[in-house]
Amino acid sequence: MKNRTRIIAILVLVFAVGLLGWLFFAGAGSSGGNQVVSEEIPSVVVLDFYDPWVSALKDPDTDPYQKGLAEAPILSEELRAKLAAAQERPEGEPDPVLCQTGVPGGISARPIFEDDESAQVLVMATRQELPGQAVVTLTKLNNGWYIDDIECSSGETAPEREFSFEREGYLLKDVPAPLDPQYWHIVFEQNNQQGHTAPLFFGAESMCEDESGVESVCNPDQFTEASKVMVKGEMSETGVEVKRLELIE
Repeated sequence: MKNRTRIIAILVLVFAVGLLGWLFFAGAGSSGGNQVVSEEIPSVVVLDFYDPWVSALKDPDTDPYQKGLAEAPILSEELRAKLAAAQERPEGEPDPVLCQTGVPGGISARPIFEDDESAQVLVMATRQELPGQAVVTLTKLNNGWYIDDIECSSGETAPEREFSFEREGYLLKDVPAPLDPQYWHIVFEQNNQQGHTAPLFFGAESMCEDESGVESVCNPDQFTEASKVMVKGEMSETGVEVKRLELIE
């Protein structure tokens, strides 16, 4: 009971802070304060940044830094600083955006995953004529996306991610407005912020594992409020299609 009360209190506080934040930032537009975002899909956001970068690398009279692309407002402040530090990298080191030592003839962007808060896109040479690829992380802000980080990978395949949603949290059905109490929800922490929620949808293929490790098809009628769980499934616009739910002691 105490655990459930604490979780509900966190949710109420989060909703209240969120409302105040919306009122404070209303009229700020899609820029989210100083951070510019794009309402295009993540792969388009990535290519809109990458295509000019590649063009500048191919131009013998300039480079991405001279054209100011490393300071593009669609990038997070941390990423802009990261790219600035990489400008003076030793000769022969991979480009910090393309993650390649040469300039490819063309690039492609392949989605890795996307949920309500973040997304990742894999960028590689279209003909794989050069080794190396970039894993680009985007973050959602004010209904738009910005590029939060770029990490280099030497593999030829996208990082494995079995589920688009995989979170540890607490089950709650008796939820405060504006959440819908006809569905069970998971309350979880993300980016060091408590109070994130997602409604859970169960089907014939949703498997549940109890504390002793026994598996069976999920029966939400047997769930207990504020139980600690690990939820794995596919995130959609309406919630999580649960593939697996594990009860944690």
